Amino acid sequence: MPYYLLLSRSITHAQRMHSVLGKNGISSRVFRPPVGLTEQGCGYAVRVAERDFATAVFHLRGAELLPVRVFFNAGDGAFREIRP
Repeated sequence: MPYYLLLSRSITHAQRMHSVLGKNGISSRVFRPPVGLTEQGCGYAVRVAERDFATAVFHLRGAELLPVRVFFNAGDGAFREIRP
């Protein structure tokens, strides 16, 4: 299933993004991102389904909690960086 990874620099930022999404009815999950997606292995990721991405960015922008980087996975295991 296609999904987006919203990267953050800290667990706190990721948890805040997760909270904003949850309050707006968007399912997400916080975890450590795959190796190679972050600089120096730092950071956390919030996973959002493809169908929820546009709404998620809208709510995160409103809360001033945009991710540092965003990656898309079409379900084939390969990640492609995008600009939200």
